[in-house]
Formats: sequence, C-alpha cells, structure tokens
Amino acid sequence: MTELYKITGKLLELQNLDAGDDANLKQAVVDTLDAIEGEFQEKAVSVAHFIRNLEPDIKAVDTEIKRLQARKQALENRREQVIDYLRENMERTGIKRIGCPLFSIAYVQGRETAVIEEASALPDEYVDVKTEVKPNKASITKALKAGVEIPGARLERVKSAIRIN
Repeated sequence: MTELYKITGKLLELQNLDAGDDANLKQAVVDTLDAIEGEFQEKAVSVAHFIRNLEPDIKAVDTEIKRLQARKQALENRREQVIDYLRENMERTGIKRIGCPLFSIAYVQGRETAVIEEASALPDEYVDVKTEVKPNKASITKALKAGVEIPGARLERVKSAIRIN
C-alpha cells in the first residue's frame, strides 16, 4: 500500500491540474481523483487503526509509571524511617560521628527556623508582598475576535486536531 504522504502528493497534483476544455481529460481527472481519494480514505483508516492500537500500550506504560512511582515513594519513605531511626539513636547516645572505610556518618543538630502560626498577625516589615502581572488570554482572544486591535497581541490558529471516535 502506498504511503499517505505520496497519496496526498498525487491528490494535490490532480487538484491543481488544468484540464482545459478537453471533456475527456476532465472526466479522466475526476475519475482518477475519486480513485485516489478512496485510496486516501483507506490509508487514513489504516493509520487510525494504528493510532488506536497504540492507546493500550500508552495506558499500560502509564499504569507501570504509577506503580513504579508508588514503589519509589515507598522506598523513599522507608529510607526516611531508617534515617530517623539512626538519627534518634545517635541523638540519644550523644554519638556525633561514626567513620568507616566507605563513608562517614555525622549527627548534625537542626537549625532554628521560624514557625508561622498566623500569617495575618505578622507586622508588615516581616511580610513580602508579591504582585503578579499576567495577560488575561481569554479576554484578549475575545477582543481580538471582535476586531479590537491590541498592541502586543495577535490571533493565531493552533494546530488542527484529529479525533478518532
């Protein structure tokens, strides 16, 4: 079977062909166009089947990613539990440093940090104010579609889509 891009090329060639006043040539072009369009549709259906056949693989990969992420999280949690276990025991015994040929272990006391209990009660000098300026794309699009010229903005059509239902 011919590749879709080759069929597309043939269709475009025939659509741009000028048959002039020759009725027989015009009919031949129409017949050929019909045949190639049928071939195009058949190939498009095959491509759609291929796309659909990829979907279960994508779902399987997503499922495996979720499983591996859960496994990773379980391992990270376990690692943190063991770190806490070692830290608590080093803290209780007062042992600050342990050395071995492959690595060393050091108990380091945590630093002091502020705990914010009620942010609204803080004096202004201890609060950073953040102002965010961002374009309202929905209202800009609506205005541009209505014919309003907006400096720094323009309408652009996004990539077309294919739906296979």
